[in-house]
Amino acid sequence: MKALKLVITAAIFMVSAFTNAVEASNADSTVVTTMSAETFDRLETGLLFGMSSDVTGVVESSLFNAVHIKIAYPEFISEAVEAELARIAIEGNSHSLRYKAYLTLNYYRTPSEFGTPEVLLSLLDNSYQNGIFFYFQERVQSEQFTSTHN
Repeated sequence: MKALKLVITAAIFMVSAFTNAVEASNADSTVVTTMSAETFDRLETGLLFGMSSDVTGVVESSLFNAVHIKIAYPEFISEAVEAELARIAIEGNSHSLRYKAYLTLNYYRTPSEFGTPEVLLSLLDNSYQNGIFFYFQERVQSEQFTSTHN
């Protein structure tokens, strides 16, 4: 029951923060938007809360939200979020979770290696969240292949 309450609380908090972010992005006709300090704090708090959950599904959803936020707000830089991504990449409950955190962390640290926000936004699909991670995986593997053969 406690886990269910935690999942519901995390989901409500993330939806609230994400809804505000989407409303802000819809108010502007451009793909990339600017962020107020209040929005930054709410998004950071929501991501950290979700990523620290004991429920794998909440953490996976938070990783997708972290990617989505970074695409919509390229200026979103958070040492706390990056530290939590690094922790999950090392200590996550499953290989899949650790690899998604690793890919997300790579995107946070070097977004220019993954394409423009417009291209990435077209790849985001809430009903198929793994799609963006498969794209990131292809980009990372392609970069590793290229760097080893030069």
